[in-house]
Amino acid sequence: MQLTDADTVGHPVLDALDGADCSFCEEGVLVRDSYHGNAAVICDDCHTPGAQVW
Repeated sequence: MQLTDADTVGHPVLDALDGADCSFCEEGVLVRDSYHGNAAVICDDCHTPGAQVW
C-alpha cells in the first residue's frame, strides 16, 4: 500500500522505530508503511508490524 501525507507526519513512535531491527525475525528492519489501513512500521523481511497507529 502507498503512504499518504497524512500517514507520514505526526507519529513520533513510528518515527522512532523506523529503521530498528525486527524483534520477530533475524534479518528484517522496520520500515514505514501501512498495515490494514493504519500508519505503521512493518518488517521489510517477515512483514510483521512493529507498531501501528489509528
